[in-house]
Amino acid sequence: MRAATETRQRATLRRELTYCFGPFRLVPRRQLLLLDGRPVKLGGRAFELLQVLVQRCGELVSKNELMAAAWPGTFLHDSNLKVNMWSLRRSLGDTQIEPVYIATVARRGYKFIAEVQISIGEIEDDLAFAEPLPLSNPPLPRGIVGREAEVVEIAGLLADNRHVTLAGAGGIGKTTVGLAVAQALAPRCRDGVCFVDLATISDPTLFGAALVTALGIRGNPDNSLAAALDYLRPRQMLLILDNCEHVLPAATIFAGRFMADTSSSRLLATSREPLGNATEHVVRLGSLASPKSGYAPTVDQAVRFPAVQLFVRRAAEWSDYQFVDRDCEAIAWICHSLGGIPLAIELAAAQIGRFNPRELVAILDHNLGFRAPAADGAPPRQETLMATIDWSFRLLSQREARLFGLLSVFSDAFEVEDAVFVAEAAGLTPVDVVTGLGSLVAKSLLSAQAQGASLRYRLLDSTRRYAAERRRADPACGQALPRHAQRVLALFEQSEEEWNWREPADWTQRYLGRIADLRAALSWAFGEDGDPVLGIRLTVAAITLWSETSILSEAQARLEEALALAETVSCDDLLKAKLACALGRSLFYARKMSNENEVAWLDAIAFARSAGNIEYQQRALVGFAFYLLQIGQVPRAITYLEEATELADRDRDLTATSEADRALAWACAFAGELSKSRAVLDRLAATYSLAKGRSREDANEVYRFITVRFNLPFVAWMQGQADYAAKLARDAVEAADRSGHWVSQSNALGLAALPVALETGNLDALASFTERLRRNLERERISRWVPVERYFSACLRDLHGDRRAVEDIRAAIEELIECRFLMRIGSYLAVLARAYLRQGRIAEAREAITRAIGHQERQGERWCRSELQRVDAAVLLHAGEPLRAEKRLQQALAEARAIGAATFELRIATDLAAHWIGTGRRIKAVRLLAPIYESFAEGFETPDLVAASRLLQCARPTASSCGHYRQPNPVHARGA
Repeated sequence: MRAATETRQRATLRRELTYCFGPFRLVPRRQLLLLDGRPVKLGGRAFELLQVLVQRCGELVSKNELMAAAWPGTFLHDSNLKVNMWSLRRSLGDTQIEPVYIATVARRGYKFIAEVQISIGEIEDDLAFAEPLPLSNPPLPRGIVGREAEVVEIAGLLADNRHVTLAGAGGIGKTTVGLAVAQALAPRCRDGVCFVDLATISDPTLFGAALVTALGIRGNPDNSLAAALDYLRPRQMLLILDNCEHVLPAATIFAGRFMADTSSSRLLATSREPLGNATEHVVRLGSLASPKSGYAPTVDQAVRFPAVQLFVRRAAEWSDYQFVDRDCEAIAWICHSLGGIPLAIELAAAQIGRFNPRELVAILDHNLGFRAPAADGAPPRQETLMATIDWSFRLLSQREARLFGLLSVFSDAFEVEDAVFVAEAAGLTPVDVVTGLGSLVAKSLLSAQAQGASLRYRLLDSTRRYAAERRRADPACGQALPRHAQRVLALFEQSEEEWNWREPADWTQRYLGRIADLRAALSWAFGEDGDPVLGIRLTVAAITLWSETSILSEAQARLEEALALAETVSCDDLLKAKLACALGRSLFYARKMSNENEVAWLDAIAFARSAGNIEYQQRALVGFAFYLLQIGQVPRAITYLEEATELADRDRDLTATSEADRALAWACAFAGELSKSRAVLDRLAATYSLAKGRSREDANEVYRFITVRFNLPFVAWMQGQADYAAKLARDAVEAADRSGHWVSQSNALGLAALPVALETGNLDALASFTERLRRNLERERISRWVPVERYFSACLRDLHGDRRAVEDIRAAIEELIECRFLMRIGSYLAVLARAYLRQGRIAEAREAITRAIGHQERQGERWCRSELQRVDAAVLLHAGEPLRAEKRLQQALAEARAIGAATFELRIATDLAAHWIGTGRRIKAVRLLAPIYESFAEGFETPDLVAASRLLQCARPTASSCGHYRQPNPVHARGA
């Protein structure tokens, strides 16, 4: 969720030693690989390997030399080298049979075979800090074998059909083909490809959460499927739902709604069985072609069969195997007996380092029992695959077999430290784990991918299911699930500490990548055989992730569950306070401000007091006060904020102190205490700057820079500084844009930029800001801003002359009231009243302004009282009651002066002067309006000052160009 680095215009150039080959440039000192000038994502180990190979171009570099360069002084299984070499080749696009860059020298090492040129080139500083790819992007496929024609066909089908499902048995290669199709189709997908790995969830109710997380939709969508459809509707994307079979009903419902919706996006699903929609185009993926039984081909004949080609390639990758004529018959028999199932073939090929092909034939024939009758209802291919996995498992040592079962607890990719922690409970040592992982990778029971300086491991869906059965059958693995949950807890407690110093984008990528295991650990902890106290601690540790990534709906459900359990078990009050505070924050962005919100905050205050924790008392008091401001209870909010600031007097180092000061200043502004509010907000605005660093401290500085500019523009505008207010609001929006924090930007738009643009009559800015808010709501669905966006969009249309827009203004206001989002509702109703007046709908205008005044008085929002009185006077004037209107304007003028609202004073004086001029009191009008107008130092292009200026020009005795003065409509077009 972070913005990209500074623009290229600001980048500085440095001269660096550079190795050039093909379209690539390697810059060793910067640890940087460029493809056509853009950074390539490359792990640290892979970079070290590439550097050694390129610097020794044309020479054989032994395995030992490469291991020493990438892992100096470290004992590792040689599978680490092979995995990193594969990762490097994939990054270079060098996965074809005949290599372009890196050649394998069987059993000896590797050689860089491309031509390399050495030069001193200019490199931009910023390139070294390019942001990582989003987690939702599909993984790069391994080199595909024998499916080229199918990939082309399926890509063509997707171009003509919005939904294609790849159906087939487990291990048949559906994911691999799907990824290759995505790669082929990517140029036609304007908005990219999103990969949803459903194998990472076991609970079908998490389908929606997995979908919106992969799409990058944040916030609190009331309906995850609807939010995903809303996101996809205007886009041209390819959405891949991988491994649908265990969440089939949810996937089927989504696919049906997707096809009923209007969109240019495409859906590619992979599943063991079709989803079952009428509009679904099903492609059944078959086995790889293999030689017939009894056929004895030559090498040239055999490699024409994709199954043989796959077997030979995988054997060469892991065992440096070279295909020779004497092995053709045996390998052909193996591929045929395994039914051409890619995963089964890979498992068999992985044993070539241990058995030669003829030995493998005998072992398979003896152990797999393919001639045995199939189990009832079991598809032959699936039976073959499971038998092959079982055979591979039985070839493992006892320790390897136990480790294999234990690894099934991980829902997604994991690191060696994770496996060591879980395996310890089953009596396995770190050495057992390190060697076991390498062995399982070499046997194709486990996949590995280089990421940064380490490897990340992952079980395929079919092997994970089998491994889970073995784990449940092994008494020594009885503590695997608790240990997994404890490991996830340790990771997320570590994430809380790292949040303070790790670069934000790096932190988010690291820990969002563990969300599948977080979900699994929480489901176990809160389950029948789980550990609720551990689950509560894990929920608290995950708060930072949910908050940082704005995954609010999922957070809300987990927090409610944890709080309910906390009442039934022995649990620390501080943990409860943290849960309640986080729940209050998540509910803060809900569509409707319910009583649950108040209960959560009051509970948080009580728990923090009971725990004796001043910091969380202050956080809870401030959070509750913000909620009270949203629902229009200003005096009550001030009471709680005064208590929060009193706590700050006891400890000024509290992290929530600046928030307490800002919130109290904001509340005071609503109460009409503008001068008191302005002094605090000015101090805070001067305190925080736009730090240019990437630390969390810098990010917090930027956050505070933005948040104080939610509130200060509101006060500055009322005090007559329209240009300054507009600049502050714009600065907040742009700072949030650069930091990539869309929730903050939505807040800046809704609380500052949009109201100021409307009030100052800047319709271009109003149009731009409404569009920005609309886009934000697509990526971070903060429900409370939806009717706000509709309100300002309707106001814009009304000001452009759309007479129907007034009904949309009213509808948006009614939705805000229904949702109890009552802050500023009086001023919104005043805008509605003025819109009605412009159409001559006096009765409806009277009703709107009467409601506005009622809300203003009940809510204690004195700031807008004078403006509402002004609009009320306009209604009276239109209704033919000039005496009452004049009296009302005089009351409004006194009120505006009492609170120091210079802008409202100008508006009221302009209306009153216009009325006096129309009734023959020209001199009195000038004496009233002129000094007020002349007190302004900026904002002369705003409608308020333009109207006052024109009125004065016509009203002064020296004015000769006005002719007969006609009293203007006293209702200005703009409103708070």
